[in-house]
Amino acid sequence: MDLLYIVLISCGIIFFFLIILLAETKTSNNIERKGSKLTVWHPLKKEVIDLETDLISWNVQRMKLLWWGKLYAVNMQLKSGKWKKIYARSRRGKFYKLISYLKKNELSKQSHPSL
Repeated sequence: MDLLYIVLISCGIIFFFLIILLAETKTSNNIERKGSKLTVWHPLKKEVIDLETDLISWNVQRMKLLWWGKLYAVNMQLKSGKWKKIYARSRRGKFYKLISYLKKNELSKQSHPSL
């Protein structure tokens, strides 16, 4: 019976650490954009970013990783001083729509400097 308690407590501790690791992940490619609101879903939380008011600068980065292959990342600097990174394996789909929105929004800000 003592061994059963030890196994249950060990499984509970491992499960607790897995939840912490999943909650604190900084990367996700599960994104959705509606208007200027970008919603990024992490395994246990979601983050909403207003691209018109919160975004200071952004760039696209291509990385070659040894085990994962080629990845793309959009690095966004927010007004809070934090950097938000969104990763994807290809530049298609939701990732492409985000990049094209950011490019279009950047051009409109440059054409209207009073905004």
